[in-house]
Amino acid sequence: MTLVAAWVKQNKGGQELYVASDSRLNGGQTWDIGTKVLDLGRGDAVIAFAGLTENAYPLMLQLQSAVKMHPKVRSRASDLTTLKGHVLRIFNAMWVTIANLPEGQHLPDPAKVGFILAGYSWMSHAFKIWTVYFHSPTNEFKFRSASTHKKKGGGNKYFQYIGDHANLAFNRTYEMLKARNRIFSIGMKMEPFEVLLEFIRDESKPSIGGSPQIIKIYQHLNTLPYNTYWPNRVAGSIAFAGRQLLPYERNEYLAMDPDTFEIEAPEWPDAHMHKT
Repeated sequence: MTLVAAWVKQNKGGQELYVASDSRLNGGQTWDIGTKVLDLGRGDAVIAFAGLTENAYPLMLQLQSAVKMHPKVRSRASDLTTLKGHVLRIFNAMWVTIANLPEGQHLPDPAKVGFILAGYSWMSHAFKIWTVYFHSPTNEFKFRSASTHKKKGGGNKYFQYIGDHANLAFNRTYEMLKARNRIFSIGMKMEPFEVLLEFIRDESKPSIGGSPQIIKIYQHLNTLPYNTYWPNRVAGSIAFAGRQLLPYERNEYLAMDPDTFEIEAPEWPDAHMHKT
């Protein structure tokens, strides 16, 4: 499993949307290389998953391909709110093609996966966060809008968790907000990312681990993934999209210090550390 967080961060100059997750794949063993937050290639939207990789990856990768191949969808002429329906139709059309079931079984086992679809809608002039969940009674995927947390946060917090210990993550977030006297402040800061890091580093939560991966979405319809110093900046190693980069690998993205949230040009390790 995993833990995925999506939240709208309030800045002095406006708002930004973040989606972040851990990178651990489970299944009798752990493998901390899983890309779980996927840029859909439109500039305004990402999708992230929590659950079984065998359920998630075919759906996510086919969705990414479907977005890239369709000019109207790829160019954002189709708004994010329209893309939402397209996602559901693709997922459900794929799901019903599962065949060669065990004798006497008429439907596949319920999908053990959930998704967050998040981005900026130019039609609504607002960030949107939805969860995609599997509805077993009807054997199909459905959407649910993320909450603005009216009961606990006065309706001014827009964030969502899915995956392992999601309820604990919500509770921990409100503990942080209460301790900082920010329950009724407008918007979030980096609290969901702080919770994600706590859970990654918590050995009592073995299903969550590996380097954090994070993508930011702007109101000007651009996405920006970050490198992350991991396990910390002192270690000198950099991870991207859930994988520790080799010493000679470089990219064009900024790097985040997971302990201070400072973002700047990466301090790349010495390339000569790599041995051929």
